[in-house]
Amino acid sequence: MDTEQVQRWRDADRWFAAWLDQESSERGAWLEQQVLAVETREALLALIHQHHSGDTSFPALDRITQIELTAPRSRNQLAGRRVGQWTLIEEIGRGGMSVVYKARRGEVDFEQLAAVKLMSLAALGSEDNIRFEQERRLLARLRHPHIAALIDGGFAEDGTPFLAMTLVEGETLKHHCERQRLDWRQCVRLLIQVCDAVAHAHRNLMVHRDLKPANIIVTAQGLPVLLDFGIAKLLDDTQQDTRTGMRALTPGYAAPEQIDGGLITTATDVYALGVILRTLCTPATALPEDLNNIIAMAMREDAARRYPDARALGEDLQRLLQQRVVLATPDSSGYRLRAFLRRRRGLVIAIGTVAMALVVGLGLALWQAQRASRQADEALRQAARAEAARDFLFSMIAAGDREQTEAVDPPVSTVIARGIATLHDTPLTDPELHAEMALLLGHIDISIGQHQRAGVLLDSALTSAERSGDPALIAEVWVRQGLLANALGKPDHALALFNAALEKATTLEADRGGTVLISGLGGWTYAMSNLGRNQEASARLQATFDNENLNLTANERAELLLMQSSVTADPNTRLALLTRVQKLHADFSPSPADKLFIASELATVANALGRHTEAVSHLRQAATLVDRVHPGNTSRRARIYNNLGSVLSNAGAMAQADAAYAKAEAIYRALGDQQSPAFASLIHNRGTLLRDLGIAEQAIPLLEEAEAMAAKQFGTSDRRSIIALRNLAMASAEAGAAKTAETQWQHASQHLSTQATPQDRYQLLLIGGHIAALSGDAAQAAERIAQAERIAELESPTLAPALHVRRASIAAKILSLQSKPDEATALFEKAASISTAGGAETWSAAWRNELAFAEHLTRSGDSDRARAHYAEAHNLLEARGAGLDSKLRQRLRDLTKTRLAKQ
Repeated sequence: MDTEQVQRWRDADRWFAAWLDQESSERGAWLEQQVLAVETREALLALIHQHHSGDTSFPALDRITQIELTAPRSRNQLAGRRVGQWTLIEEIGRGGMSVVYKARRGEVDFEQLAAVKLMSLAALGSEDNIRFEQERRLLARLRHPHIAALIDGGFAEDGTPFLAMTLVEGETLKHHCERQRLDWRQCVRLLIQVCDAVAHAHRNLMVHRDLKPANIIVTAQGLPVLLDFGIAKLLDDTQQDTRTGMRALTPGYAAPEQIDGGLITTATDVYALGVILRTLCTPATALPEDLNNIIAMAMREDAARRYPDARALGEDLQRLLQQRVVLATPDSSGYRLRAFLRRRRGLVIAIGTVAMALVVGLGLALWQAQRASRQADEALRQAARAEAARDFLFSMIAAGDREQTEAVDPPVSTVIARGIATLHDTPLTDPELHAEMALLLGHIDISIGQHQRAGVLLDSALTSAERSGDPALIAEVWVRQGLLANALGKPDHALALFNAALEKATTLEADRGGTVLISGLGGWTYAMSNLGRNQEASARLQATFDNENLNLTANERAELLLMQSSVTADPNTRLALLTRVQKLHADFSPSPADKLFIASELATVANALGRHTEAVSHLRQAATLVDRVHPGNTSRRARIYNNLGSVLSNAGAMAQADAAYAKAEAIYRALGDQQSPAFASLIHNRGTLLRDLGIAEQAIPLLEEAEAMAAKQFGTSDRRSIIALRNLAMASAEAGAAKTAETQWQHASQHLSTQATPQDRYQLLLIGGHIAALSGDAAQAAERIAQAERIAELESPTLAPALHVRRASIAAKILSLQSKPDEATALFEKAASISTAGGAETWSAAWRNELAFAEHLTRSGDSDRARAHYAEAHNLLEARGAGLDSKLRQRLRDLTKTRLAKQ
């Protein structure tokens, strides 16, 4: 295929994409109106015929160099083909240049789905392979929650280049807005998120060049995700087709410079964003003047007079929603007065009435002029500070760090270190701005576990904030210092900081005071929970919610309800609180972070109510969101995967639970965050899971670490410390360290509070009985089980079935040790029947009972029945351990098969 033919197919593909964007009923009429070259129209008609015929063949794979208008071929002709590590499943989209398939990769612990994009008709030849490899390189640089991420890429066996992208399921932006009947404000909120994604690309010196609603998918969670950076260009690219040659565009969304072959810049994407904004908001009967001005500025013919980049457009849209002065309107006193009237309508009506009554037009005019002058000065000051902040941030993430190589992104800690050096080497003359930059760096360091460095940064921020004299900024620093204290497991210190910030918030203006109030209460609530003061926290949150003088927004009210849910024990009450949050969300578009929090809370409630499958569903949604909102090694992401492991464990998916725990543990250890209560909870959860699977040797180091951390952070008498110690004792006993287990159990018993719940006392006694039985001390085991049975007589309805199974099984083992085989057999069988009735949650107690039963039958000389029960213990473990890594699977096999072989 010669160069002219390639160009013809490229041009046809652009028009084919535009044709696909039309409503199906309007495509014919649209096509008739287009003025095209004869060759381009013929190629376009061929593509349309191929589309109607269901032909999805892939020329690069089959070495096809021309279209043949023959009989239709079956759809999904490439289904089942292997491309790299991916197996193609079904076609999900295509144009003349590429075809996109849903694909699966199964050679990892979890089956992974992706969208695999392969070259098609208009992109044959070595030159285009080079361009496709460039696309892969560009995509690898984009890491943003609203951009489909590059997972893999390379060439198929026959040389066909491919990219594997995150599979984004949902509907196009336009269809989403139409189906949901979103008003202009909701549409603007969505587009702000798109602007943030495009701005991320602009910061990486890339332009998209083909932005349109069809390239933006809104997921079921309401997240817009930007697709297809296949025609993105480096701004510093020196190839000739920066101006001419293959000009990628979609008619209707292309900027004038694209049509005319002019210079492509970030303003080119701004034009397309303006068209998208106009398209989404046009159905509204009337749009605000400011919104019309923003659209007009984004779509100006002269690129130099548009917003310079997507960031500037997004910021102006934010000003619009906040009813602040927007840049898209001329800086006139009349406009500023109108903006002032909108923000302070009640005050201005009163002033206006007095002014009219006193007929002091001249005085009013002078007042307006002075007001305008002050606003102009403030605007200039804020603009200068914004410029300095932007320069500071760009100095941290400058693309020159890559030196035009294909190196992977530098670690976040390296970027922050660069920012600290900049802050130190070039001290900012504005203490307020200096404080904000140090505060930003400190906040990021907290999220990535760099706690020592975060403390230094926040101390520096506080010094600058105090120099600035800004009380709101001082309060914000105290909040961040409180969050750091929480992360370090110092709730008392955190409370002091949060209380100081919250007291300061009462003296601030409503908007800044509200921000400090909500963020401060969030950290305060977490600290109170760690101190076991949940009821006190709930009461304060309720009082804040009911305080009408605060004039809380719907968003702030939702935040308070979420906080209250986190410290509420009763699951039904928590569910009622979360339902109220969801109703409030109907009044505004919640952020992805809000959606993440509520998904996590719903999972916790579902888990507490025994709805384990529902809990897993909520936490899988939370995991998807956290991967977008907090990608990489972040403490928030680690906590979500810890929670996911817990609910998967409760649902009986032990292999998946261990994998989720392992991911969370790897993140925490990569962060160096091994001192926080959250990390202690994680390793305790994973250690308990491994112990339940009978892999005590691997459980013990984790449980030892968890117990030591709990004792250090909460004290040896705290319930969390007791639980960790009793579980460690059980693992030690099962690993054959009977004396160590007994010592650990005795320590747990000595520190158990007299106010401990009956269930806590019951479980500790069961574990004590189990340890004594494993040691062969039947008398001591019987004494402990008898004490447990007395508790059970009073608390039986509230005890979990698994505890009844364990008690019956240990009592049977004692009878076996006392040479009472018939009584022991009857009790083992009773334990088995309880476990059958108890369902999946009794599996751990059930396999242990089967194993103990088999050992009892072996001692009694009944080898045939013993073999059957050994086999059942093995089957129960295999069913739960399916999918574990090879070492763990082998440990499970050894646990039962070795005994089977001896029979």
